[in-house]
Amino acid sequence: MDKNISICGCGWLGLALAKSLVSDGYCVYGSKQNLDEVVGLKEYGIHGVQLQLPLIDHSNNNLSNQIGHDNNDKYTKLNAFFSSDVLFINLPPRRKPNSAQQFKHNVMQVSEQAKLHCIKKVIFISTTSVYADCHGEITEDTPTKPNTDSGQAHVWLENELRQQWQDNLVVLRLSGLIGPDRHPAKHIVKRYLSSQEALDNGLTPVNLIHQHDIICAIQSILQHWPERKVLHLSAHSHPTRADYYQAMAQHLGLTQPEFVSNGENNKWINAEQSYQALRLTLKYGDLMAFKPYE
Repeated sequence: MDKNISICGCGWLGLALAKSLVSDGYCVYGSKQNLDEVVGLKEYGIHGVQLQLPLIDHSNNNLSNQIGHDNNDKYTKLNAFFSSDVLFINLPPRRKPNSAQQFKHNVMQVSEQAKLHCIKKVIFISTTSVYADCHGEITEDTPTKPNTDSGQAHVWLENELRQQWQDNLVVLRLSGLIGPDRHPAKHIVKRYLSSQEALDNGLTPVNLIHQHDIICAIQSILQHWPERKVLHLSAHSHPTRADYYQAMAQHLGLTQPEFVSNGENNKWINAEQSYQALRLTLKYGDLMAFKPYE
């Protein structure tokens, strides 16, 4: 079992993953862009590394030249970060206009450094938005059909990384993320209150996955590198938007949003093949059975 793990992007998901892996005895390197946040990783037993993307010199693959010859400590940490057994790439694209190209460039820079330093395996966090224009049941074998710059960028990166890493790459396509301090019900209610109009797509099924179950899936991948290299992570249940967000708003003590039925998409993510491959049982498989932030 690979024991040295590097997590590129210690945000909401990456930090929770890093903490869990440290508690399981892994040696974990975690990157942040902000130096103060890097220092804060130490209290969790994580080897913090400042990684600012894009790298300064786009044409130079030598890390010591990228960050300056006078910064030996930063070079040593970055060198260790890019020399682990498994690299977890968790870099969400920015929401600014025309940011997809920069997102692709940043991910590929990280991948190229990992290849240069002989990292063995890569786990890339992708998204089920690569199926945006698909309908009905979506399995791991469904052809992608993105309709946004972000979705198209993820498909492009999946293909480029596959060429670079072959079977040493696992792609995790995540549904909408929920868990501690993150629940879309608050955002939905805010939209409803600001518009004072019923929200669209009330009968559209939701596709969500809890942070806890994502971490368990990644732990399973690290213990037994799966034969299936493209995996879905989505809860078993798919209640409608109206049913789910009204119930969750009630749990939170918020105004229940109203919905209308129009422009429906009946897409639902079937992740059963992935869970069989990972021998994984979800804790939060029934979305209606637990409260927000649980």
